[in-house]
Amino acid sequence: MLDDRKLKILYAIIDSYISTSEPIGSRTISKQYDMGVSSATVRNEMSDLEELGFLNKAYSSSGRIPSDKAYRHYVNYLLSSHFDEISKNTYGVDILSRHIKEKSKIFKESAKIISEVTECITATMITDYMDCSVKSIDVIKISGNSYVLVFVFDNGKVINTVFNSKTELSDELLQDLIFYLKKYLINVKVTDLNDRLEYLKLTFVSKIPFITDITNLIGNEISKTEKSNIELEGISNIFNFPEYRDLNKAKELIHFLENKNELEDLFLSYNGDEIYVSIGRENNKDFLNENTIVATSYDLGDGSKGKIAVIGPTRMDYEKIISTLISLNDRFRDILK
Repeated sequence: MLDDRKLKILYAIIDSYISTSEPIGSRTISKQYDMGVSSATVRNEMSDLEELGFLNKAYSSSGRIPSDKAYRHYVNYLLSSHFDEISKNTYGVDILSRHIKEKSKIFKESAKIISEVTECITATMITDYMDCSVKSIDVIKISGNSYVLVFVFDNGKVINTVFNSKTELSDELLQDLIFYLKKYLINVKVTDLNDRLEYLKLTFVSKIPFITDITNLIGNEISKTEKSNIELEGISNIFNFPEYRDLNKAKELIHFLENKNELEDLFLSYNGDEIYVSIGRENNKDFLNENTIVATSYDLGDGSKGKIAVIGPTRMDYEKIISTLISLNDRFRDILK
């Protein structure tokens, strides 16, 4: 547990490094941040913080820079004891137009605003089904060999499609089919359905030959609905940060952003409406070790969800970005009433 003085010094270093991208020494901290102690005392405290893993020594100077651990501590502070204060800041999101009602246009406008406000890259995704799970499933006989497949998801969305079997199913086979579909598909996320469908196909084909046709039908219907719409804004913003003067690092990040499957995986890796922050090595990808992703999701009504991610260097302005995402959520609620 860090005492108040160490916290004050740590947050001063983080604040300075976010603003200047320059390592900072004890004399500068003592002069600029009114610590009320000598630079020698600040130096000792910085040494302790370095031993604890909160600071790293810069290669080109005697100054220190924050570590991923420091940023994590700072973000946790912002999201807990400082949350009420930062949630009052709007940072220009109030200009999001009230007259826009179409979800895709709201997100396109919001991504552009957030990118301009935060000076980072912004990615958005709207999806109707990919985040939800199967709530119920049924196969209902209409007449002869005609049936209707009914899928209900936990977000209220419903899929129903009429199909014909090659032969009329007996009541017993139909009940067996429904039993296995419910047993293996209820409460399964849409993103995991294909694996379950393959399992059903391989395991029960000898018992219920028709299960191959029905699982293929379900797979086709799901593939029609799980498409996501990903938009990017502000890719050129990365060149405003000294961290991306290394063109290889910039190319790696741009390549990641251009890969829609990678971005889809990123968006689907978290759930809920809370602010999600993944810092440096927490991203578990080498090319993102020096980057932070701040994301959240919004309920857009009608069972749809929108997700927004702000991507930049670990030396990003966390307070401004988190405040912007929080105020955007309030703005959405206002617009979509």
